[in-house]
Amino acid sequence: MMALDFTRHPLPELGRGLPADTDHLLARIGPGAVLLIHVPPGDYPYEVHQQSEYLVCLQGRLVLEGEGGQRAEAAVGQMLEVPPGLRHHFAAESDAVILTVVQKAPG
Repeated sequence: MMALDFTRHPLPELGRGLPADTDHLLARIGPGAVLLIHVPPGDYPYEVHQQSEYLVCLQGRLVLEGEGGQRAEAAVGQMLEVPPGLRHHFAAESDAVILTVVQKAPG
């Protein structure tokens, strides 16, 4: 019988090595995906999605801003849900590594 081993992925460390705001595909789940994203401080464009977006803070502090001025913040271990149709972007003071679960894989 073949022995199976677990694989450990150091996500915060891997994430910090990624280019800013670039989706790094970790896994496909049906039509969706699990992405790792590095969000250093900076200016980010607004975006909007057709489905809900789920952002889990793995390291640092994540701050989202909606076009209407609403703000939401997540610390390590917290998740933000962005509803469909809400124009939003990462706030300039964000400095995080996040895990994003999307219902439809990009590309």
